Formats: sequence, C-alpha cells, structure tokens
Amino acid sequence: MAGILLAGVLTSCKKMVAGINNNPNLPTDADAPTMLPGVETADMILQGGDIARTTSTWSGYCTGELLQSTQIQAYNVIAGNFDQSWFLVYGAVLKNARIMREKARAVNNMRLVGLSQLLEAHAIGTAADLWGDIPFTQAFNAQYPAPVYDAQAAVYKDVQSLLDSAITNMNSSSFTDFSTQEVFFAGKMPPFVQAAYTLKARNYLHVRDYSSALAAANNGINTAANSWLAPYPASTKGNTNPWYQYQAIDRSGSLDGKGAYVVGLLNPAGGSYRGNSKTNETARYNYLYSGSIPALNVAAGAFFYSKTSFPMVTYGENLLILAECDARLNGFAAGLTRLNNYRAYMAQGGYIGTTFLTPTNHQYDAYLTADFDAGGIGNNRSLSADDALLSNILEERYIAFVGQIEGFNDLRRTQKENNVTVPVPPNAGSQIPQRFLYPQGEVDGNTSVPKPIPGLFTATPVNQ
Repeated sequence: MAGILLAGVLTSCKKMVAGINNNPNLPTDADAPTMLPGVETADMILQGGDIARTTSTWSGYCTGELLQSTQIQAYNVIAGNFDQSWFLVYGAVLKNARIMREKARAVNNMRLVGLSQLLEAHAIGTAADLWGDIPFTQAFNAQYPAPVYDAQAAVYKDVQSLLDSAITNMNSSSFTDFSTQEVFFAGKMPPFVQAAYTLKARNYLHVRDYSSALAAANNGINTAANSWLAPYPASTKGNTNPWYQYQAIDRSGSLDGKGAYVVGLLNPAGGSYRGNSKTNETARYNYLYSGSIPALNVAAGAFFYSKTSFPMVTYGENLLILAECDARLNGFAAGLTRLNNYRAYMAQGGYIGTTFLTPTNHQYDAYLTADFDAGGIGNNRSLSADDALLSNILEERYIAFVGQIEGFNDLRRTQKENNVTVPVPPNAGSQIPQRFLYPQGEVDGNTSVPKPIPGLFTATPVNQ
C-alpha cells in the first residue's frame, strides 16, 4: 500500500511540474509557416548588412573614415572579418530554409517549399559570388562532417536547378495559407516567381551566359510594384535598415562618400559628372548623399534612411539585365531600346521615390542613335557606337547598385573589358579585391577548405 501511495504522489508531482522549464518565448520547435519570417529576415540581413557595406567600400560607393571601416577601405582584412557573414548564409538561411522545407513538404505545402528554395538559392548564389568555391551539396549533411567545396560554376548550376524547382513549386495549387507570416508579399506568389526568374538571369550574367540571362529576364520582374524589397517599417534599434543601423546608430560617421567614384558621376558639381542635355542626376544624388563631405543620406525618404526598404531583386535590375544582354547579343538598336526603357522608368522617378524629386532636378530623356556617335553625349571617349552603348548600360548598372552587392559582382565580371567597364580606381595598390576570405571558423573547423587558401586578390574561378 505504501508503495502504491508513493507512486501516486510521484505521479502527481510529475504532473504538477510538467513543463515548468518550458519557456513559451523560447520554443524548441515550430511549424514551417512560423519559421518563415525568421528565414526571410536572415536573408534580408545577409543581403543588406556587412557584405553590402564591405563590397560598397570596395566598389567606389562609400569611403571608410573611422575604426574598422578604415581597415576595410585599405583592404586590411583578416579571415575573422567574414565569420558572421558566413554564418548568416549557412547557419541562419541555408540550414533553416532546409528544415522549413521538409516541414512544409510533409504537409504538402508546396508553395512554401518553393519559397524556401528561392531563399536558399538567393543566399547560396550570393556566397558563390563572393567566395567562389563553397560547400553546398554536402552542407548540413551528417554523413559529411567536413563538407567538400563545390566548384563555383557547379554551385551556380545547382542554384539554377533549385530556382527551377522553386518556380514550379511556387506555382503549385497545393498549399496551406501562410500570408500572415510572409514578410515581403503577404504570401502572394506571382512576384516571387518573377523574382526567381530575375535571380536566374542575374546568376547567368555572372557566368557570362548572356543568352540564358536574356531568356530568364524576359520572364522576370515586369513592374516596379513586384520588386523584391526588404521592408523596414520601424525606427527602433534592431528593426531598421541595416545601413542606417550601422551608419547612424552603431558606428556613426564611419562611412561617407568622400572621394567615392560614384559621387563624381552623380554630383552636378563634380568634375566627372555624367549629366548632359538629356540627363539630370541631381535627384538621384540627393537621394543617396548629402552635404559637402558628402555624407550618406540618412534623412527621411533617402536610401540610407531607417525605414527605407532595401532592394533584394528589382524591376530596375531586370530592365538593365535585358539592356546589357540585348546589346551584347542582338546589336545596337535592340540594346538602345532596352536602355531607353530603363531611362523612361527613371524619368518617372524610378526607385528614387518622391521625397527628393522636383519638376526640374531629374531628367532621363530617350537617347538617339546619334548620341553614341564619336563626340556624342553618350560617347565622350571616342568608342565605337556599340561599345559606347554598352559602356552606358554598365554605368547605369553600376549606379543602380549603390549600397548593394551586385555592383561589386559587375566590376569583377567586366574588369577585362577595358573599353566598357566602369573604371573604378582601387582604394590602395593596383587592383580591387577579388573575393571574400574564407572565414576563420571554417578554416579552423573544416579540413576541406581549399589549399592553398586563396587570398583577397585571387580571382574567383568564373572571373579568372
């Protein structure tokens, strides 16, 4: 009897304390829709955070003036500088996207499966851009404690396959609603499908497969409303645009536009101003920079403002992919039409918004064929008309990507095309960096790291 009573007491005690150590604010598991905003936010921080600032400093978009920024400016970086960015790719986006995908697949939520594939492709494509060869096929597989580094070109190919699957799945009729959890488009799939095609075009561009890039971009983002933008609706610390968080809160004044190459192109008072009788860049300059230094503009409505959405994949980028690829593949007339399509978009305000626009401070009139003749307003270097047009398109791309990673990708992709590449001077030495360093944690913990470990100025395989 005593034993029965003791057992009953123990059972009652267990019931009394059951769950006492479970913190409802620290869940140990979650379903796929609940995981979604965390994965999306991780990709937002990856694309607009440290790597965007570093590549911008190396691309002539800004200048490091204080603390660590001065070292990045001078290319004095070490492997440990890249640990956090690597973690965002693998620990925050890739791992969680795959877990979310399996949970979604288990309940036949195929649209969410597709969205998880898009997020993974976005992050892994970015990693391949910056590091070259990276772990992918064996990543987060318990059978491979030291995952091999896949060749950069192979990763791009796998990313394209992943995006193809994402497009198929995002178009599926098999899904359960996740609109309240989804951060960007409230669960609407057509904008994501278009973004996937533009992302395919971007990755084809990186390997110089211009015909495939053109085909993908023809199915890409077809209206500014469908641009994939990272929203930052709050002004509180931790909920703001990462550029603002760094520049105005965490490391105030660390970066500015002093001596930055793009400032000379956009500033009407600059000696290398690109404006002409058909082009007025005053509004775009004011959207990006302010003051005589100039500073990065963190005022309301500006690119670096706390609430300004950060561009992930956009309509403007898609227009410029079409312009470059048509110019390269189908000749001058086709390229000029596409460039003028982009200029028409900018003439309506483009991505600048309304805060910095006046009736007289922005102008992007259509170019004519004669503008690219030697001595024309689109050809001040006496290039052939074809080269002058392509040079203008690449310069448009360069300016469109201020504050983003893609400008750095373009500079490396086109660096051997001397006639048309944007001639951004190195901050130090004779060349800009060619890659990110493999992070210290990976060097210490993965025996598959390439040997010898490539240096900062060793081109990634697709750019050799």
